[in-house]
Amino acid sequence: MEQIVSALRQNPEAVEIIKANCQHYQSQAYLKKGLKRTIEHLEWVLAADNDIERICTQIMADDHIGGKFRQYPLLFKGVNSAHKE
Repeated sequence: MEQIVSALRQNPEAVEIIKANCQHYQSQAYLKKGLKRTIEHLEWVLAADNDIERICTQIMADDHIGGKFRQYPLLFKGVNSAHKE
């Protein structure tokens, strides 16, 4: 997860990949309640603030929501590869 945060700091446009991942998983018919709630929280974080440092801080936060973000790494799929390009 630290690699993802590092990639986000170096390429803030990768937030769009996270938003697309959220939309992709949100559109699926059968989601676990926890994943659905985590997607909602992540969308709130992304909508509330455009500051990449605060977004990264939320992802790595040592609280319930930060833990949930880290529990579902598929939400961040593609962020690392966007950084390498």
